[in-house]
Amino acid sequence: MDQTPLRQPLPQLDLALTPTPLHRFPRLREAWGGPHVWVKRDDLTGFGLSGNKVRKLEFHLAAALEAGADTVITCGAYQSNHCRATALACARLGLDVRLVLRTPDGEAPAKIGGNLLIDMLAGATISYISVADWEHRDEIMAEDAARLAASGRKAWVIPQGASDKLGMWGMSLGFRELVEQIPQEIGADVAAVVHAGSSGGTTSGFGWAADRTGFRSPLLALCISEPVESLMARVRPIWQSGIEAFGGEMPAPLLEHTDQYLTGGYAQVSEELMEVQTQATRLTGLLFDPTYTGKAIYGLRREIAAGRFDDDDHVVFWHTGGGFGALVDRG
Repeated sequence: MDQTPLRQPLPQLDLALTPTPLHRFPRLREAWGGPHVWVKRDDLTGFGLSGNKVRKLEFHLAAALEAGADTVITCGAYQSNHCRATALACARLGLDVRLVLRTPDGEAPAKIGGNLLIDMLAGATISYISVADWEHRDEIMAEDAARLAASGRKAWVIPQGASDKLGMWGMSLGFRELVEQIPQEIGADVAAVVHAGSSGGTTSGFGWAADRTGFRSPLLALCISEPVESLMARVRPIWQSGIEAFGGEMPAPLLEHTDQYLTGGYAQVSEELMEVQTQATRLTGLLFDPTYTGKAIYGLRREIAAGRFDDDDHVVFWHTGGGFGALVDRG
């Protein structure tokens, strides 16, 4: 295991409210049985419930400013938490932001609400692409950047979810926060750290930091949209780019992943998922986004019911934010 000491090789902005707290929610244990459930409150990082996304943006936007960019281009689904966080952060910094948003047919949604409404309030320039065109999103953003360059402007392109070595580094620092908090707040080893796995930035950052700090508890990534193979196909290249940039060896963390709780795919929900999500809110007072944290808390509930954990175990659920997604009309 490579236990390389932490060094800061990248410029970073001070945008997030960190360290985020680690809270225990005993009513979950009382209702669900099983382990003590702790929540890493990345829903409290600031920027209008921007969640863990702002951790990644601290590095991407620092790099954008260092490069002299006046515009940021990024992409996501039309209710993307990452895109909303980017729009808000760019508004604070005085950067123009251009969002390439995926909808089923490439047209603007009939109903405007949730994250999309906030994108508009923050002044983002929005273009829509279809599911079929989504696989060409990187080329579409590069073409937009080239058009801006031809007019004398400079754009900084952030990939989906800010999931690259910069985003990974931001999430690795977040995980180091947790490593320091566990002995202070919990005072015992944890049986697992549970999080929603999607574009790979969070999972790669957790794995990177776990390996380099010697953290030995399982990291459970609950896929929210695609099969496990797709998640790991994103994570491994991010790790490789991190090695090329920062040195060290390929991480070998206790990383587990499952796609048992997809409920049909991205932003698809089931009646059982919504029941669990509602129950979790009523037991904790926390908001869960059906696309990300709602699926993750549903997956944790199912893992507890399956008997994965003992009664005296401690489990950490990483709340990545996204509360505005709970307010979207899905009818």
